[in-house]
Amino acid sequence: MKRIVSQLFLVMTILFLSGCALDSEPDDPQTGIPQPDEAKVTEATVERVIDGDTVKVRLKNGQTEDVRFLLIDTPETVNPEKPVQPYGPEASRFTKEALPAGSEVLLERDESKTDRYGRLLAYVWADGKMINQELLRKGLARVAYIYEPDTRYVETFQEIEDEAKEEKLGIWQTDGYATDRGFDTSVMKGTPAEPTDCADIKGNINRQGKKIYHIRGGRSYDEVNPEEMFCSEREAKEAGFVRAAN
Repeated sequence: MKRIVSQLFLVMTILFLSGCALDSEPDDPQTGIPQPDEAKVTEATVERVIDGDTVKVRLKNGQTEDVRFLLIDTPETVNPEKPVQPYGPEASRFTKEALPAGSEVLLERDESKTDRYGRLLAYVWADGKMINQELLRKGLARVAYIYEPDTRYVETFQEIEDEAKEEKLGIWQTDGYATDRGFDTSVMKGTPAEPTDCADIKGNINRQGKKIYHIRGGRSYDEVNPEEMFCSEREAKEAGFVRAAN
């Protein structure tokens, strides 16, 4: 009798652990590579990258939406109330390279559909990789905005973040820069690890949908609230922007 009870307990334990593994991150049965939950996936096409953790996409029904990457936060580059933060341009550049305009992506939702700004919330997949995780892995994002019930990958994300911390990658190079409350730029001043903030060209889309970029010294530069920032005029032009008339 004891042997039967013991075997039943073992079977139930295996089933429980297997269920937990599937809930946390499903794997392809052939390759073992993590895959999104097909029941929670929406296909979309990238229109443009707004910053490191936000993109604009076109859904299959033709509707365009802003998508905020779940459970991560990258330094600011386009917030009109904040200056460009260290490693923000690097994060934006990484996301632009990973998600060029026209690329196909999978948007994996958690439980909530949108945030308070009306942006879709998603784990963004491209070419079999989750970009949320890749930003963490490169040290270009921190784990943030952990709100129940949207916590499906939080443990995996925290493990990846811990590895980036140990290797002192990106935002983790300077102690105290990445915090639980955001990014403290004051600790970067006078430190060798401070990167050069090259992104000072403002990209703006007018009411007619025309993409225009503004350089420092331009007539409207100070008044423009950018939707995207660039490090060079070449980068702005490659993104489809034209220079504003001075």
